[in-house]
Amino acid sequence: MKQRELKQELYDLVAVYFAALKTSGSIVWDKTKPVNPNSPMLALGMSDITRPSRPMRRYIDGIPHDSYPSKTMLKIDLFTKGAATSTEPGVMARNENTAVNDLTDFVDFLNSVYVDHWCGRNGISLRAYGVQDLTALTNGTTWRYRALLEGEVGFMQNAVGFTNMNFESSIPIHDNGAPKYDSEGYALDPDGNRLPDPPLPLDPDGRPIFPPATPNTSGGGTQELADEFTGYFEQVEIEYKKGGPRHG
Repeated sequence: MKQRELKQELYDLVAVYFAALKTSGSIVWDKTKPVNPNSPMLALGMSDITRPSRPMRRYIDGIPHDSYPSKTMLKIDLFTKGAATSTEPGVMARNENTAVNDLTDFVDFLNSVYVDHWCGRNGISLRAYGVQDLTALTNGTTWRYRALLEGEVGFMQNAVGFTNMNFESSIPIHDNGAPKYDSEGYALDPDGNRLPDPPLPLDPDGRPIFPPATPNTSGGGTQELADEFTGYFEQVEIEYKKGGPRHG
């Protein structure tokens, strides 16, 4: 899983809980202008990703699979006008500050069994920290109240093949190490269940032909590099001459 995929997965999880804000276009990443400033708004942000300089490497069917345990910080800023309160005649109406309360409800959701299962399916770990009231930092009159939630996100970045070209479409395993396809070419989810997609074509030896690789958005990588492979020994046969020395 790369940064772009992680951002999409985290956005989708937030949007499951704050469905009304997704509908109004008010869940945005930092430095993005919201579509409807009259509704509450969530601004999502991610810190730099940290990972070890060297991967954990294993070989599956002779193909190297590199894994980098990675971490980042997720920031969720909630801007809201709060809840309207009842007033008496002649008393100016005011709104109650619900920013901290509303984000704390979201922390409860993040700690639920539902999200535990979501994390297992996606190979992501989430650890939410406390909610801070940042109302004093809010400028302007669009929103009156603001609260901030920060959490730690753990995930695995994988690279597969002789050149580690990072083409997700051609990587045959999920982030949790489970195969993406079975022996008949049918796509599998991370739990090993078949998906309704048509099966991959098979080569003459009956092995699935994986989708072709595509360069990244900046033009990096080629199919030729992705197809590079170096051979490996499955076994070595050693002949001994009669009367000669034997070793091992």
